[in-house]
Amino acid sequence: MSKLKFPNLKSLVPDMESKKVEKEHFAFNYAKQRIDCVFCICSGHYELLVGVHTLNFGFVVNIVKNSAGEYVAEITDDQYVQFCRVLNLSYKGDGFTSNKLLMLLSENTPRDSVGMKLDYTFMREYTKCRHVDEADKIYFKGWNDHTKDKKRAQNFDKTEFYFGKEVADYCRKHNISSMWTDIPAEETKYRDPF
Repeated sequence: MSKLKFPNLKSLVPDMESKKVEKEHFAFNYAKQRIDCVFCICSGHYELLVGVHTLNFGFVVNIVKNSAGEYVAEITDDQYVQFCRVLNLSYKGDGFTSNKLLMLLSENTPRDSVGMKLDYTFMREYTKCRHVDEADKIYFKGWNDHTKDKKRAQNFDKTEFYFGKEVADYCRKHNISSMWTDIPAEETKYRDPF
């Protein structure tokens, strides 16, 4: 397991919060591949979703804010080994270490937010990178207001993943579930549940 401080997050996180943005997208090229990343401010923690979509590969880097106010990212040995395997890198041949992987991610993390909310459809590329309820259902179908049928709302993790904390909190408060399908033709245009 490797850990590294991400100093750019000291300015990025407050900037995202001031702009009411929960997910910041950035990308860079390495080893002839485009590395797509989404930094997420989640409920009580931070995540960096890393994807190499052309190779159908991704993983989640957990980030914590320590008592000194520094953001520290952590990857497992398994994540490092898989990244090397997919991109055909090695310690022996390329001098590519787990620490170098974290430095690469840290150096490419922006200091400031572009201030744009990500469209939920962009997040589909990351469903294989992270556990999401009903993972095969990636097409938004609408909202189910459970005040009518008296059932308990579900899908809050998935709602927050795609639409952000504000929408998910509203759904929790008002007993509303997001509905999803695996059939593209059933997808409906997103609208707020408010």
